[in-house]
Amino acid sequence: MTLHAVSSPEDVSGLPEYPIDADCRLDSHGFVQWEFRRWLSSDMRWNGTHECKSMWFELLNLAHSETPVGTLPSDLRRLARMIEPAVDRDHFAELCKLEHGPLHGWIRCRVDGEIRLMHPVVTRIVTAAFAARANHVARVEAASQKRRLQRLTEDVAALSPVIAGDMRKVKWIDAAIQERMKLHGRTRRIVDDLHTAIQACIEEDRRGRFPKIAQN
Repeated sequence: MTLHAVSSPEDVSGLPEYPIDADCRLDSHGFVQWEFRRWLSSDMRWNGTHECKSMWFELLNLAHSETPVGTLPSDLRRLARMIEPAVDRDHFAELCKLEHGPLHGWIRCRVDGEIRLMHPVVTRIVTAAFAARANHVARVEAASQKRRLQRLTEDVAALSPVIAGDMRKVKWIDAAIQERMKLHGRTRRIVDDLHTAIQACIEEDRRGRFPKIAQN
């Protein structure tokens, strides 16, 4: 694939915008998802030279440590230096003119006014990695909240079993405690947080915040 230079503002404005923000990082991402079935049947595998395929794979891996993650610089000279062992820039440029050269499948894109290279498959893999990390964080936070509510319910039950029997009130107390901790810059609740939140919950109950649930 030959990557032609973008020489005018019109050319730049017509480039796709990279969908991942430059501030997003995958520093703890220790592996790269490899779609091997797609690779086995790809034109690059069947038609690329061994030299071009090795450089292509090298650049694919390097893209995962670039900023934004999943992109490459558009400067062929810089790309030639990034490959190990370093490649002669003129030789690299000639290889890139091939249909199945080291940059096969990579296209130019815009990133905050800068022109970089993106690959649709790499972009999809990186996006999936962010989604998987977000799901993991959500699961960890949900499990942490569940444990916190269990401990809180037990502590509230020791002081007011009636309140502990209403999960609406327990969750309200939890939110009040979290807000109080944030206000005072603490990461752990203290006894006064619990007592204050329970008293506030009782006052809210008197005001009708927690209407009685009809029994069938």
